[in-house]
Formats: sequence, structure tokens, C-alpha cells
Amino acid sequence: MKKREASEEQWNSAAAQALEDAGARPDRRKLKGEASRERILDSATQLFSERGYAATGVNDIARGAGVEKAALYWHFESKAELLAAVLDRMDVEVVERIAKRVSTSADPDERLDLFLAGMKKLAKERSHLVRLTLSVAIERSAISPESRAALQRIFERTRVAVESGFDEALGVRLPDLDLIARLTLAYLEEASIRQAVDPEGADHDRFFAHLRRLIVLDVHHQIEVNAIDVDPKRVPTLKA
Repeated sequence: MKKREASEEQWNSAAAQALEDAGARPDRRKLKGEASRERILDSATQLFSERGYAATGVNDIARGAGVEKAALYWHFESKAELLAAVLDRMDVEVVERIAKRVSTSADPDERLDLFLAGMKKLAKERSHLVRLTLSVAIERSAISPESRAALQRIFERTRVAVESGFDEALGVRLPDLDLIARLTLAYLEEASIRQAVDPEGADHDRFFAHLRRLIVLDVHHQIEVNAIDVDPKRVPTLKA
């Protein structure tokens, strides 16, 4: 009887381990599907940025991703849904990357410099992504609920990221941080357009240095006008 009980215990233990191992092993079909989805998003991002939404066909996107059109429609019900996914992924990547860099420093000046350096790098190296949002706003926002909602999510994530960054740096909430977020987006959009039209004359260093001055002046103005008690060491300063 003891041998039988021991044998059953061993079998149960082996069965449990097998189930655990099976759960730990990645689902190859799932991984393949995720890889296929990412290739479709990569292809769509490139083509939408180069040609615009209307001039980009689903067949072209599928061909660029190396998948059949049916596979594309398995992941995305429509081209409009695919565009919304492109915008969401693009914005999440950009916002998270910059926020992560900013969080590495506690110094207010360095935090602001890191934030603006991320904006400048985006305008110089990935300006096509910013221009994509502008083209979608012009071409699709009035007629596509999916595109309009995706753009609204971009604005909201940017606003939250900027407000959270200043809240953490200052230790207090300023009343008009949303305006600083909107100002930053406006500068980023202009810099991205200038990068496309006149890359040699864009002068991003001077341009974003001016944005820095405006942000610092506005922060000081909000603190003074609203009589906000904040540690001066936590407030960014003007640079010569």
C-alpha cells in the first residue's frame, strides 16, 4: 500500500511539474501572432508617414509586413482601426521613453533639460511620426471617430506626462500645467515640419532653448501669481 501511495504521489508531482513547465513555455502561435502584428504596425507606420492615410492601401501594408491581407484583417478589423493602433503605439513609446529619461534625475534643471532633449531628438530623428499625427488630424479627425479618439489619447497622455513630471519636480501642482503641455506640443510640431521642409535651417538647439525659457518663465509666473509655497531649490532656473 505504501508503495502504491508513493507511486501516486510521484505521478501527481510529475503531472503538476509537467503542467507548470507547459505554462512556463511560450505559446509559439501566440508569439508568432504578436510578431506578425508588430510587423504590420511597422509597415503601416512607415507607409502612412510617407504617403498619408488615403494613399496607402491595405495590400501595400500587408506586403511590407510580409503577411497575407487576411492576416492583417485578423489583427485589425479595418484600416481605420490599424491607424488608431499605429498612433497609440507611437505615442506610448515616445511618452514612456522620455518620461523614463526624465525620472533619472532629481535636479529640476537637469529634468527639464532631459525632457526638452527628448523633444528635440524626436523632432530631428523621428519627425515623420509627429507629422503623421498632423496629417491624421487634417485628413481623418473630422470623419473618423477612431482617429479622433486616438489623437485625443495622444493629447491626454502628453498632458498627464508633463503634469506628472512637474508635480514630481516641484512637489506642488501648478494650475496651468496643461498649457505648458500644449505649448510643448506646438513647438514639437513646428520643429518636425521644419525638419522636413528645411533640415539645414531648422536650428533646433536655438528653437528648444527658447521653449525652455518660456517654460521656466511660466513656471515662475504661476508660482508668483498664485502665491504657491514651493522650495526654490525645486524650481528650474533660467540659463544665460
